[in-house]
Amino acid sequence: MKNIFMCIFITCLMLVLVSCENNSGLTFKGEGVNWSGELITKYDFWGKEHQSIRITYSGENPEQLDALNFFVESPDFLGWGLVERELDKNGIYYNDDVNRLDTKTPSSSKIILSIESEASETITLSSSS
Repeated sequence: MKNIFMCIFITCLMLVLVSCENNSGLTFKGEGVNWSGELITKYDFWGKEHQSIRITYSGENPEQLDALNFFVESPDFLGWGLVERELDKNGIYYNDDVNRLDTKTPSSSKIILSIESEASETITLSSSS
C-alpha cells in the first residue's frame, strides 16, 4: 500500500514538472534599415520572466562601429537600457540575461528598441504569436 502511494506521488510530481515546461516564453522581433532586434522572454519555475536581447547590425563594416547604447521601452514593463556595448566581428550583440520581471510580458506588447551609434535607429519589436 505504501509503495502504491509513493508511485502515485512521484507520477503526480512528474506531471506538474512537465506541465511547467510548456510555458517557454515569447520572442519579439523587428527590423530597421541597418539593425534588427530580438527580445526573448523565458519563464522560470515560479513564473518570473527572464529577458535576453540580440541586436544585429546589417550594414557594412560592423567592426568600424564604436560602442553602442540601446534602450528597451514598453507600456507593459519598466524600460531598461545598456550603454557602451560592443558588437562581435559579425555585427551581433547578445546578452542572455539582461532583465528580470515578476510579471509576464503579454504577446500583444509593442516593444520599442532604440539604438544609439553612428547608425542610430528605432525599431518596433512585436511577437508573432
